[in-house]
Amino acid sequence: MAYNKANDKYRALWNRGNGPQVNGWDIDYSYFSPVEHGADPEKTYPLVVIIVGALEGVVAGNEMNANEMPLWSSEAYQSRFHNGGAFLMIPRAPEEDYLYWDASCLVESLHAAIIDFCKQHPCVDVSRIHVMGWCVGSLGAMNLTATYPEAYASLMIMCPSRTMTNSEAERLREMPIWMITALTDTHALYPLETLPTWKKLIRVNPNRDLRLTTFTRTPDVSLVPQATIASNHNVWDYVSEDMHFVGPSVDHERVVSGTYKKAKTIDGAGKLIEDPYAIAWMEQFTNEGRTVIREPRRNQTPVERAHIWFHEGLSHWGRVTTFKVLFKIYHALGWCEKFDY
Repeated sequence: MAYNKANDKYRALWNRGNGPQVNGWDIDYSYFSPVEHGADPEKTYPLVVIIVGALEGVVAGNEMNANEMPLWSSEAYQSRFHNGGAFLMIPRAPEEDYLYWDASCLVESLHAAIIDFCKQHPCVDVSRIHVMGWCVGSLGAMNLTATYPEAYASLMIMCPSRTMTNSEAERLREMPIWMITALTDTHALYPLETLPTWKKLIRVNPNRDLRLTTFTRTPDVSLVPQATIASNHNVWDYVSEDMHFVGPSVDHERVVSGTYKKAKTIDGAGKLIEDPYAIAWMEQFTNEGRTVIREPRRNQTPVERAHIWFHEGLSHWGRVTTFKVLFKIYHALGWCEKFDY
């Protein structure tokens, strides 16, 4: 997880909120409102829902502190959005109850929190709600948009931790989707997770607005400062900079000109895309005219149901067990006393 204290000035612009209880769960979140910081209250603005990975919601507020997405609340980034601003929402999975975004039982609660947020903030343009997710959060993003495909304008999946099923790809056939990953990711394996999903998406509709970005090197994961894992996993650090590095060169993968080395972005037809900025991509889309899919989301084959069970059942149990062991070790070493696991 990334954490740059220099960006605390942007984190200070955010507030906390809480969604209604649905199916026994209510989702709390951090959010940024452009209207509260000078945007015209007579206009409407997009909403970007950012679904973070495991351990980024271990304590309230950490879903915002453990990554650099608060950069998007800066004036430079806000100015790139429709009408000059965007609402930002980072929901937190109830990790204190050992539930992460790979648990589909949270989908209705998350959707209810988003709808409730829009009601509380009437300046949200409900035709421009964009969803992004990374790692385990990519499962939450896929579950959310596949359950309510008519409600969301676009989907960005970063280093997905499972393959999308054929049924999910079909349900998302009208959804603009951008996948971002590293070919050498040791957590979300490109040949097993990203590539099969990409093939399913272009098979359903190769002419739809699809993108695939692949890196060969990304920042490393740091669960705590003392424990850094070389995993080529943190592709979301690039997205937090709108796929455009604007500072001084800090490592051999970045150059001062504002681009990243060893990155390639293609569309659904395999055509190379230059300057693939995340915000400009989102700004093209609304959910207007989107087909309402009324059949149940779980209208899947037995093989697909087994696939979902493996990742949202067995793999979820494995993740929970691993995190419990890790935090016992971290506690013993005095690395993370603030986490109550």
